[in-house]
Amino acid sequence: MPTEGLLKQTQSWLRTHGITISKTLGQHFLINEQVLARTLDYADLNPTDTILEIGAGIGTLTRALANHVRHVYAIEKDSVLFDALQKEFEGITNITLIRGDAVKVEWPATNKLVANLPFGISSPVLFKFLSSEIQTALLMLQREFAERLTASAGSKTYGRLTVMATYTATSEILEYVAPNCFHPPPEVTSALVRIRRCVEPAFTVMDYSLFTRLVVVLFNQRRKKIRTPLTALLREMELKPNTIEEIKCQIPWLDHRAEELNPEELAEIANIIYQVKPD
Repeated sequence: MPTEGLLKQTQSWLRTHGITISKTLGQHFLINEQVLARTLDYADLNPTDTILEIGAGIGTLTRALANHVRHVYAIEKDSVLFDALQKEFEGITNITLIRGDAVKVEWPATNKLVANLPFGISSPVLFKFLSSEIQTALLMLQREFAERLTASAGSKTYGRLTVMATYTATSEILEYVAPNCFHPPPEVTSALVRIRRCVEPAFTVMDYSLFTRLVVVLFNQRRKKIRTPLTALLREMELKPNTIEEIKCQIPWLDHRAEELNPEELAEIANIIYQVKPD
């Protein structure tokens, strides 16, 4: 159940600053103190941490983080919220507010990402995190997205997102969070997810751009056996017919669907293409 005190504080803060909640920006503010406390525990904070927060909102998580770490960099896209937060945090030296779109602005150097993400930017933020230097992320995500991220090959939720994330990180769902833990409540259940980037990639990929292209093509036709979309891709690459046949002869999964192949097998297909195709 939502914590009445935090709910009243949230509503009072919004009224004081004359703020109307934006559905377009996917604003849902956490009002459950127990979930907030567990978020801080899951983040495994220490005084030397520098934290990136995306979607500062009304600053509930921002304040809590700042009490435990060296510095918090909080990105907020909503200009009205940003201006209100600037007044709220004036004089607090370990909070830096950044106005802008988290997908587009340059992220400051930090070692952890902690955020109640607006659901609409979950995918681009995740891929930006995976290409950054940040080692750990603790994210509040839509349940469906979280289950896609952590899915196993062969499951209905397994797809491109799972494969690409698995290459450089490990992900785990820590808990599900009910809609009534937010104001206003979203229409779906959320999930707290911890993502840790691997020191080394989980498997070998000889050409990352080719691997990415292959995964996109195969999962765009996930219900088809990979023989058909793979052949189309090889033709788009302008490979000669004999080269295409040579590649296909080395792939033992032509009669499988993409959703049946684990990330390592998909990487092996990309590596076969890379090794056989002319330079």
